[in-house]
Amino acid sequence: MKKRMVCALLVATLGVSLFIGCGEKKYQPALPTSEQEADIFVEKIDNLPEDFIKGMDISSVLAEEASGVKYYNEEGEEEDLFKILADSGVNYIRVRVWNHPFDAEGNGYGGGNCDVETAKEIGKRAAKYGMKLNVDFHYSDFWADPKKQKCPDAWKGTTTDEKAQLLYDYTVESLTAIIEAGADVGMVQVGNEINNGMSSVRDVDGILKLVGSGCDAVRKVAADKKKDIKIAVHYTEIDGKEETLAHAKDLQDAGVD
Repeated sequence: MKKRMVCALLVATLGVSLFIGCGEKKYQPALPTSEQEADIFVEKIDNLPEDFIKGMDISSVLAEEASGVKYYNEEGEEEDLFKILADSGVNYIRVRVWNHPFDAEGNGYGGGNCDVETAKEIGKRAAKYGMKLNVDFHYSDFWADPKKQKCPDAWKGTTTDEKAQLLYDYTVESLTAIIEAGADVGMVQVGNEINNGMSSVRDVDGILKLVGSGCDAVRKVAADKKKDIKIAVHYTEIDGKEETLAHAKDLQDAGVD
């Protein structure tokens, strides 16, 4: 790819008209009208294997579209983002999945409100353009990261063993629904940034039990649907060699598949 700003121009007002003052013209941002030099670019690498993963996360795309965001291809024509990405060489889409990202009144917490229904739609649209799906189960009702590993509300008050069974059942049910909706699932991420916990479980043995349960669920669905699904276990902060190797050894010692 040459030094050009390509792919998508995002034009959004998030469903709100922005006015400079009462009665004045609606504000319009100044957008480029020609090719621009990009500060960041990636030189094309020739002869990559066909199965080399070139992926990205677009979990918020449905929320963005609903708020008025439009996407444009290199010719400046409005086009489906999924087609733009596929035409640009993307072959994998990651989508995060939260158990129930809504409050008691049904209002979404934001961040794309990424539940199973969202994953089904994104997965189906990705498959239409030949892109595989990586399903990123957070096993939480909202963001899970090293500082936040909250248990889904529906699983509160359960033991680790009970939680492992709930996680297994949820993974089988959700992953089956996503595949049956038309997604070409090629990978499943069991947990998100699980360095310090998973679904409110903090001890290493408990975390490994949950990870193993999730992996077993993925293997079952893969066998039932006759699909080859890779499994990703997601740690972050991998710059520390000793800690990173310790995570790998923990997984191996626990027999996690």
